[in-house]
Amino acid sequence: MNYSLREVVMTSIDHSELFEQYYQNEYDFNTASLSDDDLMDIKKLVKEKRVDYALAPIGSDIFAWIRKQNAHIRFELVPFDSEKIDGMLYIPTTGGERAYIILNSNKPLANQIFTAAHEYYHYERDYQIFKENPYICDFSLLKNVNEKKACRFAAELLLPEIALSNEIRDFCRAVGVPDAGKLDFSGFASLIIFLTIKYQMPLKAVIYRLTEERYIARVDSYIDNYAFIKKVLQEIKIFGKQVTELYSNENPYVIPYSSTYQDMEKAYLSGNASEQDILEDAKKLNLDMTLLNDFLMDNTEEEEDEEDDEVLFSIINEKRR
Repeated sequence: MNYSLREVVMTSIDHSELFEQYYQNEYDFNTASLSDDDLMDIKKLVKEKRVDYALAPIGSDIFAWIRKQNAHIRFELVPFDSEKIDGMLYIPTTGGERAYIILNSNKPLANQIFTAAHEYYHYERDYQIFKENPYICDFSLLKNVNEKKACRFAAELLLPEIALSNEIRDFCRAVGVPDAGKLDFSGFASLIIFLTIKYQMPLKAVIYRLTEERYIARVDSYIDNYAFIKKVLQEIKIFGKQVTELYSNENPYVIPYSSTYQDMEKAYLSGNASEQDILEDAKKLNLDMTLLNDFLMDNTEEEEDEEDDEVLFSIINEKRR
């Protein structure tokens, strides 16, 4: 039996205790304790992965970018009630290299963007570790070095060191100061707002990004005024459209299975349409070929994959109740 992810039958097994051990409990943006070797490895990985974008912002393109990097990775949007949950990486014990990045759809788009990049690091660097351990990677220890690495990777991927340097140089020129050392609190607050909008990152992550690259010496003064800076950001009319999108829970960049895709999948699985028929119709309708390739590819995989999917969705179902 094969099925779309949206048609999985949720079981009533109580996995709540297990699930509580493995959710991502708010990201720790402070990565100052990472070693020079850790930072060198992260910067090298970012440089390798960012070839297509150079120094341009990735932002909401992150979802398509990750799928382009590896077609085995799928996204799921799940409306978790808990504010603690940003997302998680689910790796089945069977099924080749398949992995699911689960995003909390009750979180703002900015958080979902950062979450996607964070989980992608785990897929790249921690895949085998998580494959051999429990189904859901362990995010319960915020001080765990792997979590700090994943956060730093996400921040570097979304706002690389050289891009940040260029932005600061241009900003200083625009406001008429010689360098970042001459910027006062309001100057840095304005820069933080600008970078948050342009690079579509959580505002707090931008603050720590400036600290990581040693442009801000006392991060506490900005964290203590986080609510104030965010309020100013949300009241700047010229950024109204971008801010609304960034702080909305809507994520149009992760496309769920629509009825059209499900109908095509049913037709294919029932034998009423061949793979060639499905692909030809999809091209005529200008549908997302990635989604279609997913279920076409799934049909050739072993049925053991179904058990892994059911575990994931039974856990999710229990947490949503």
